[in-house]
Amino acid sequence: MGKIRHIAITAEDPFVTAELFKKAFGLEEIGRGDSDLAREVYLTDGYINLAIVCWKRTRENPNPYPEGYGLDHFGLQVDDLEGAEARARQAGAAPQPPPKVDLSQLGGRIFFEKKYTLAGVKFDLSAHGWPVVPETK
Repeated sequence: MGKIRHIAITAEDPFVTAELFKKAFGLEEIGRGDSDLAREVYLTDGYINLAIVCWKRTRENPNPYPEGYGLDHFGLQVDDLEGAEARARQAGAAPQPPPKVDLSQLGGRIFFEKKYTLAGVKFDLSAHGWPVVPETK
């Protein structure tokens, strides 16, 4: 069985939004990034990872949020990635390419996930999950 361990939302200013979520709910920041493609902040409650992302406007994608900001996708941690992918595809899930984001800002902690869409809903599958421990300095 998959367990939800990751939720991603989009926001106009992820840095301001992250501060609000940290203040309101006591979430801890585990990383942030600012690349040519996106600004992102990663928070955790120690159990579930929350990614707050703003894809930057580019010539190829001048309006990345035609429907506004909000929930983008969720991530399921699974014991058997290949089996979960096979079941998802059997149910009609379509694989999606990974986003081109700068994960170097996460202190070298790279996590592996496969992206899919099923019934118009975006989700990730991961055998290893997502970081939930704040970066030590």
